[in-house]
Amino acid sequence: MPTPLSQVIDQGQVWQARTQQNERPSLTVLDSGFAVVNEHLPGGGWAEGQVCEIYAQPGQGELSLILPALATLSEQPRWILWVAGPQFQQQLLLPQPAALLAAGIDIRRILLVHPKDEEQALWCMEEGLKSGHCSAVLGWPARLNKPHIRRLQLAASQHQSYCWLWPQCAFDSSGSPAAIRLSVQRLDAQQLQAVFHKRRGSWPSQPFVIPTNSAKQ
Repeated sequence: MPTPLSQVIDQGQVWQARTQQNERPSLTVLDSGFAVVNEHLPGGGWAEGQVCEIYAQPGQGELSLILPALATLSEQPRWILWVAGPQFQQQLLLPQPAALLAAGIDIRRILLVHPKDEEQALWCMEEGLKSGHCSAVLGWPARLNKPHIRRLQLAASQHQSYCWLWPQCAFDSSGSPAAIRLSVQRLDAQQLQAVFHKRRGSWPSQPFVIPTNSAKQ
């Protein structure tokens, strides 16, 4: 039976242009660790229960945006599930313990999964969120699978989890069920440029600069 529109609106899954920020249902928001990122995120930080797609080339600082948030989440007695897709079996994007420790992350909360194929990777991400035992799920899907992202969005919302994805494909301007979509590229050793293509509860942003050395400790 289809979900009534009123229920969808009450859950904050539809943004109404005439609705002010403080009139929408409140969400638990996690400080991103970057003042300028908080300014661009509706609610002032990463909202729980939302899938975020980050488009970036490997090595462009794609992980630095969420390291402060992961440090906070690692204080919880839940796992941070890291689903390193089959395209990274040559350890191109595996977490470096020293870097995670330096960022204040308790690596004992990291659970690293090596799926054998893309189908298994998608299954791991969804089941991780559905389990309720993961504070966050990180994944690198090879393609933008919209039906699956819709399921991830539902699972994250139901279990108050965070989900960050780095699709290994070109940005699809036709849209995505993800609540947040942004692109990131490195300008130099201490600066990133980011742009929000989609922000649930707000309009897309203009490009802005993030000083990576400004992260809160």
